[in-house]
Amino acid sequence: MPAPNSDLDRLAERLSSRHGRVERKRPLLIAGLAAAVLGAIGAVGFVSARVELSVPAALGGKNKNSSASIGQTTPSPDLLTAQIDGQTPEGQLIQTYQLLAKGEDGRAFALVEQLVRRQPDFALAQMVYGTLLLARSGQGEAVERHLVAAGGAKNPDPAALLRTEARLRLAALVERPPQDALPEQMFGLAPSVRHAIMVDTSRARLYLFENSANGVRLLRDSYISIGKLGTGKLVEGDQRTPLGTYYVGLRRDEAAARYGAAALPLNYPNEIDRLAGRGGTSIWLHGERSGNYARSPQSTDGCIVLSNDEMRLLAETVTPRETPVLVMDKIRWVKKSSVSSPPALDAGFESAFEQWQQARLRQDAAALRQLYEPGLQRGSDSSSDKLASNLSRMERQELPVQALERLSVLPGQQAEPVLIVTYRELSAQDERARLKRQYWREQNGQWKIFFDGVIG
Repeated sequence: MPAPNSDLDRLAERLSSRHGRVERKRPLLIAGLAAAVLGAIGAVGFVSARVELSVPAALGGKNKNSSASIGQTTPSPDLLTAQIDGQTPEGQLIQTYQLLAKGEDGRAFALVEQLVRRQPDFALAQMVYGTLLLARSGQGEAVERHLVAAGGAKNPDPAALLRTEARLRLAALVERPPQDALPEQMFGLAPSVRHAIMVDTSRARLYLFENSANGVRLLRDSYISIGKLGTGKLVEGDQRTPLGTYYVGLRRDEAAARYGAAALPLNYPNEIDRLAGRGGTSIWLHGERSGNYARSPQSTDGCIVLSNDEMRLLAETVTPRETPVLVMDKIRWVKKSSVSSPPALDAGFESAFEQWQQARLRQDAAALRQLYEPGLQRGSDSSSDKLASNLSRMERQELPVQALERLSVLPGQQAEPVLIVTYRELSAQDERARLKRQYWREQNGQWKIFFDGVIG
């Protein structure tokens, strides 16, 4: 079984030899242990304790000789009572915080020690373990050196990145969505869409939803990392994560050294991005490379990265080409009880889509021509040349379809109204139904199609 890193092991041995001296300091250490560790990960008000003790600057105190008050008077009840999945590394880490907040430092130490042996590449867990060892030893000055040794004047402080990660993981615990709530985009999700993914980049969190006969429910959520420079991707190499509505592609596992346990490409740039002049390639949901359990919140070249365990579960759950991924700066949660019925789509869009559907079933080329924007250059069915050819064949009744099934309609999340329609087309000329996607936009009060093509 892998062991914790050697520096911490050596410190643990020193602690054993100094057991008597540490025990004499135990009243102070019990009072200060939670504050020390929680201070080390940053001033997270809802989990910190208020104590009077000597705390080095790296742990959030004033200096090694001053008496400092850290955090609030009591830990948040949300932290103390939250139910955690203790089978996951993140769950064990957060259970450690819970035990510290309750003053159960011995159990906390045993749990995080078990965690770093199980997952030695979990940097945040190693930092908590190291901080607990140092706090137990009474070596306050060493804590600061331990946390900032890898940093420098020109380099990001690794400890600061870990503190940010800790704040976001803890916030995901105590600031849970209300049980009777969904993101507003999930209301009215078509029954045919089995799963949907939403990414809240401000919280470094991915939410996976399951859709069934009983409605939409949150299945699980995971910590993620995004682009080094945040969101709003514009060009290749800008190290930003795009915002918008995308779909997962076919699973790609051939580059495990780079993309971890599993990888799902996103269809970035989508047709909205192309229309807006946004570019770049290879934006994926993927796992972590070998040697790392997780990254700091902003540390990728634009991809959305999960731990390998979480990514493997995600890839085994979702349906390629049909599962939407909504990447947002912030999710707005709405209580189910406040929504009496699924929100209606724009009446103008519904009328236009019905016209398109009926015209396509009738092969009414003249009516269809009015529903597509002129001058289209992309799309297997909607480029100008291809559309003109298809409409000409429809005039001769050469492209019959037996059925058109609308699977989903989702917003494009842009300033101007854009809706993304996924549908299946069953043709008399092809035994297999074709999965297709349309992009509609409203201009001057009229909805028209600017992309209509087979999903590759």
